[in-house]
Parts: sequence; C-alpha cells; structure tokens
Amino acid sequence: MKRIVSCLVLLIILLGASVMFAPVDAQPKVSTEKELAIDQKLKQLNKPAVKTIHMRPSEETRAKVAEMSSIRTPNAMPAQIWRQNGSCPEGAVPILRVQRQQLLNISSLENYGRKPWHGVVKQDVHSFNSSYPMVFNKQHEFYLGITGELTVWNPRVEANDEYSSGQFWLRNGPFLKSDSIEVGWIVYPELYGDYTSRFFLYWTHDSSLSTGCFNVVCPGFVQTSSNSLLGAKLSPISSPGGNLYSISPIILMDLKTYDKWWVYFDSKPIGYWPIELFGSLGKVGALALFGGDVYSPRMDKQPPHTTTQMGSGEHSIYHWGNAAFIRKPRILGYSNEYDYPDPGQTFSRHPNCYSAENYAEIRFTEPNFYFGGPGRNGFCP
Repeated sequence: MKRIVSCLVLLIILLGASVMFAPVDAQPKVSTEKELAIDQKLKQLNKPAVKTIHMRPSEETRAKVAEMSSIRTPNAMPAQIWRQNGSCPEGAVPILRVQRQQLLNISSLENYGRKPWHGVVKQDVHSFNSSYPMVFNKQHEFYLGITGELTVWNPRVEANDEYSSGQFWLRNGPFLKSDSIEVGWIVYPELYGDYTSRFFLYWTHDSSLSTGCFNVVCPGFVQTSSNSLLGAKLSPISSPGGNLYSISPIILMDLKTYDKWWVYFDSKPIGYWPIELFGSLGKVGALALFGGDVYSPRMDKQPPHTTTQMGSGEHSIYHWGNAAFIRKPRILGYSNEYDYPDPGQTFSRHPNCYSAENYAEIRFTEPNFYFGGPGRNGFCP
C-alpha cells in the first residue's frame, strides 16, 4: 500500500492523523463489530480541517530562536523523505492519513496514538514497563524553552507494541497527573506501521492516563508549517563508526503572548500547543529532560528483558561515533538566556540494559550527554 500524504489547503488546525503504511503481516480476519469500530475510528482520526488564526510566533520568540541557531555546531542533518516528492503549497500543511490496514493489528483502538500509561513508582522520572528516560535533567526550576543537538539513529525494536526514542521533555505537575510536551525521533511500529525512525511530537495533561497523543492524532497541536510533516521518516541516519546526523528541535514559550508552546524544526516554526491544554505547564516547565525512552509491556515482568535497543544500540561508554548523544543541551529560564543544564543528573533505571553518561572528549570543554544500550544481553537477562 502506498503512503498517502495529504496537503490541506487553508489555515488549519489539524484534527486528522499522522500514520499510514500497511503492516507486512497478512490481513487477519476481522469481525463485523471490529470493522464498524475501525470505520468509526478512521472517521474520528481523518477529520476535515478547520480554520485557525495564529500562524506566526512573536518577534521576540523568533529572535530567541535565531540566537540559539547561531551557536549550533555545523553538522549534517537528516531530511524528511516526503520532501523528495515535492511539498505543499503556501497556506497548506502536510499530513499522513491513517489507513484501515494500519488499525487491524493494533492492541487498542481506544488508546491509538497515545503512549501507554504504565504505572507510577516513587521517583519523578520513571515508571513501570519503561526504561525511561536515560536522562540528563535539571528539576525544580522554571523553564520557558528546551533545545539541543540530538543524533538520529534507527534502533532495533523487538515487537510492534514497543517503541524506542531519543527526545527532549518539558514537564510540570505531579507524576501521576503530569503535564508533558515532547519532541524528538522515535521507532514505533504500532503507531507508524514500520520500523523506521520518524520525527515526532507528543503531549499529555495527565501522564497519558486519558489525554494526549502523538503529533496530530487527537486535537491539541496546531500545525502551521507547509514544510514539516509530523511523523515523517528521517534519512539519512547515523551509523556506528560512520557518519553522524542530528536534528535540533526547539520547544519555546511565545515570549510576548505567553499563550503557546511553539515547536521549531530546522530553525523554522512548525506549530504550537495552546496553553489551555495544560494545567501547571500552561505557565512554565518545572522539569527538563534529555535522553532516550524504551517502552515494552513486558519489561517489568519476569525475564527475559526486551531486546529493543536504545539510541545506537551501544552503551553510553562507547562515546563519540558509536553511542547516541545530545550535544549543547540548553534550557531557557526567566533570565532569558539559553543555559547549559548545570547542575544536572544522569539516571538509568536499567543500567545494564541502557546506560547514560555525561562525558567530555576534551578536558575543560562542555560534555556531551551519551545514552543508549542493546537491551537484553549477558548482563541484562
């Protein structure tokens, strides 16, 4: 089945969907009841566009993005593959339409497009069934933005209902009902129908218990760009010992109106989350996270551990050229300066499976944050 990319002409809020592609499995037999449920879900996901008003960040916001872009390291950046076949006209936005075949093999129609809610433990930054996130974080502060240079990889994912990502988070609120906005790359077969690395956004108002979604699968994120496709494949990607490719997405509060969280890709705005979606995050972020996330519903049950990889599939100790890393992580506070998140912490819930390290190749220089691992191995049964 061919990928379907639609360009919606008008100024719009996307209430439509972000996935396509037929799975490689043979089509299963489906009951009439499930067929009707799939039809209803497709209508819900592939809604028509509606008009929007706010199309550009404020001048103050654009100036702050330009300031950050000027200090980035010149590097090779992966492209969104769909652009090889053209682009949408001005005033239109590209979307990936959800196809019937995609929904036949998913675990839950009701929760399609939302991260699994997987329980709560005592610490603020992880939960059951997830090695989450291998982070370099700074908490109990007030943040208006987050960015960094994130190397892009294509980790192996063992099962359709598992995923592996490299990303940034801004959060606020208690973990049980935390507001979160996220950006990065992810391999998630159940959502996208394949095992390739894709650009993604995510939001939730309650730790994904009942709200939020990837990209524009549900109402929430307002896409304004005709050049960026949410859920697009990224290519080329990094390879151990080979060329490295990175993306530098930005999440930034509008610094004039303070009513939107803007997202930038390749220094260009692609859309925003209205603050009305959130509680505490409607004002500021209180926890900044950088790193990777592996989810498996089988992770916290009896062994064996999943073989799903994080990052490059190599542990953080292998450093430059082999392990995934984030260079020049930055957070924006009320000082209106992009600061290195210091002091911060590295954390790994399953350190023998996935690890994290803040390491400088050259003494007295700013370290890179390395993260990743192979999943199940001799030390991670």
